[in-house]
Amino acid sequence: MKRILLIHTGGTFGMALKDGTLAPSSFIQRIIEFVPEVKQIAEIESHIVANIDSSNIGIEHWLKIADVIVQNYDDFDGFVITHGTDTMTYTASALSFILDGLSKPVILTGSQRPLSEIRTDARNNLINSVELATYPIPEVCIFFNNKLFRGNRTKKIDIWGFDAFDSPNYPPLAEVGVEVKVYEKNFLKRKNFKLNVSKNFSNEVFCVKIFPSVKVDFLMSLLELDIKGFVIEAFGSGNLPNIEERSLIPFVQKASEMGKIVAISTQAVYGKVDLTLYQCGKDALDAGALSCKDMTTETAIVKLMFLLAKYGDNVALIREEFYKPIAGEISED
Repeated sequence: MKRILLIHTGGTFGMALKDGTLAPSSFIQRIIEFVPEVKQIAEIESHIVANIDSSNIGIEHWLKIADVIVQNYDDFDGFVITHGTDTMTYTASALSFILDGLSKPVILTGSQRPLSEIRTDARNNLINSVELATYPIPEVCIFFNNKLFRGNRTKKIDIWGFDAFDSPNYPPLAEVGVEVKVYEKNFLKRKNFKLNVSKNFSNEVFCVKIFPSVKVDFLMSLLELDIKGFVIEAFGSGNLPNIEERSLIPFVQKASEMGKIVAISTQAVYGKVDLTLYQCGKDALDAGALSCKDMTTETAIVKLMFLLAKYGDNVALIREEFYKPIAGEISED
């Protein structure tokens, strides 16, 4: 029987557990109590990293999760991480960059209603995540409502429905119905399956969402802060205001001249950024902006955090590496 390590971080899933504290033994006992089926799928052990609302997740938690996986890597066939939905995509992206050469499944899942509730999605998500973790899927994934997605391609799209996540620009890795359908053709094509761990992230990154009549002075004031990288959620295919007093192009140009990275993502869910499509985007490109292409904003933020920590002040190398896929988070041209 396969061995799966269940790593708990908190979130709605674990709200069945009272008093805000958890111990590994009591946690696994409660899981087995509510979902005895998992014992038929695999041998389960558990580890508690945290028991917090995922809004409070930070870099230190990404590193703790990674440490648990690395320390137990040879002893388990797969890993399932129960995690709050609000920041699950950020954690999945971070782990995909940390765990280079991953050859085993690391699956994040959670729920919209607690495991203790009668009408809950937690049971289905957990059972299927554990089963899929027994498959040879060499990726960091998110499983939710019968679909397994590449984690760094995933976006939370619903705070009410059970179908809370989608992968707008990349197809599922697996789907669960009467049968389990695994789409190996969509798996990450790794050149190396030897685990290589990189655990540094910079928090000197800031994300700005553009809206009509946004004040340029507000953005300019950000240049005085210790921010090394900006992700700007622009309109459409990556368009920024570019006329008269509304133009944000001077901000992009000034930031670039100061050695800061400016990456342009989109407020649209589907499609990709193309800074050559309209003059508004081309002006930003000419001023020094990078295109996030088909990366989600969440993944672009985490990738910039990762690259800034890895390459420091080597702006030219960061700009070059931003366009290269690390773990399938961006499509190659």
